[in-house]
Amino acid sequence: MTMNLNNKVPEALKTFRAVTASDDATPDQISAAMEDYVTAIADEAGKKVRAEYEELKNVTDNRVLEARGIPTLTTEETRFYNEAVKRGGFDADMVWPETVLERVFENLQDSHPILKLINFVPTIGRVKVIRARRTGVAVFGALHKDIEGQLDSKFGASEFVQLALTAFFLISNDTLELGPRWINRFIMLSLDEAVAELWAEKVVSGTGNDEPIGLMKDLDGAVTGGVYPDKESAGTLTFAKDKITTELAGVMKKLSKYTYKIDKDDDGETKYRKVAGNVYLIVNPVNYYDILAAVTFANQNNVYGSNMPFISIDNLVESVDVPENKLIAFVGGEYEATQSRAEKVSVYKETFAMKRATLYAMDMLGNGYPTNNDAANVYDIAFGETVTP
Repeated sequence: MTMNLNNKVPEALKTFRAVTASDDATPDQISAAMEDYVTAIADEAGKKVRAEYEELKNVTDNRVLEARGIPTLTTEETRFYNEAVKRGGFDADMVWPETVLERVFENLQDSHPILKLINFVPTIGRVKVIRARRTGVAVFGALHKDIEGQLDSKFGASEFVQLALTAFFLISNDTLELGPRWINRFIMLSLDEAVAELWAEKVVSGTGNDEPIGLMKDLDGAVTGGVYPDKESAGTLTFAKDKITTELAGVMKKLSKYTYKIDKDDDGETKYRKVAGNVYLIVNPVNYYDILAAVTFANQNNVYGSNMPFISIDNLVESVDVPENKLIAFVGGEYEATQSRAEKVSVYKETFAMKRATLYAMDMLGNGYPTNNDAANVYDIAFGETVTP
């Protein structure tokens, strides 16, 4: 479902993030940066949908269309989009079919490599998380003997409050003229881009202050103003030929041992887990190619291949949100994220100066956090050999 983007959307996103992160940014600057970003997404999605429409508008085989990412709509969805065409857009009082909003959720994990590694579950406004640690053990003994090993458990509970997640999308009247199936395609592309990018950022670097807690944060650290501190470096990785085996063995060993806590007041219990095949190295795109170069070799026939000890090369993941020369070693699936369907869709007809287009805001709920503080470790990268172009 992801778009093949030129530099327009990434650059607009980069500017938007920089402006919103600045303490000195004015409301007008934030609004302008958001307008540029939302407009860039709409332009790219519109170009892609228009090109697909021109190519596939005479195709009637649903299997062919679905293979290209254009799903068959339900009767309710078709009726809903036809009504939007008649009204010239989506009114705030229109009730969106649940299946459309569910599709947004389902597409999330297909939209970004990092989001495929975490556990997404649908949710409501407030969730109570129950954890238990068994204190007894099973025992062998004579049949019907008095119980000597009770499977007692200590339980802990914490409320997991959902946060507001608002996704904006801009849709032009020209897009509405393409019909229900293509309107749905445009909305899916636009929301996938906006929501997936936000989640991908927060899973890595979220502060915990009115946003998810990222993998780079220390769950056991002192929280100041709702912000969790960054994790201390677990060491330095060089990927040098004479050190890589020992270094990556250390990464695997460290992730194999973790502290399980049932709530924030629990001292925790040391546990062990099998991590073979499930460790991912998340790095900045610059370092992604540095590592590839360090682990790529040519055989006698000058055929190149890439290989790392203990960790599949396919488990090397790029993220623009990881600082350069830092690396996150993460146990796949050890991050819990919740996402609700949209609560409502708001209309902003006078927000943008762009003609023949309307801005919409889709309000959802979500949150996320590592399942334990040892789900990920952060390392420094210092390459033992200079990598030249």
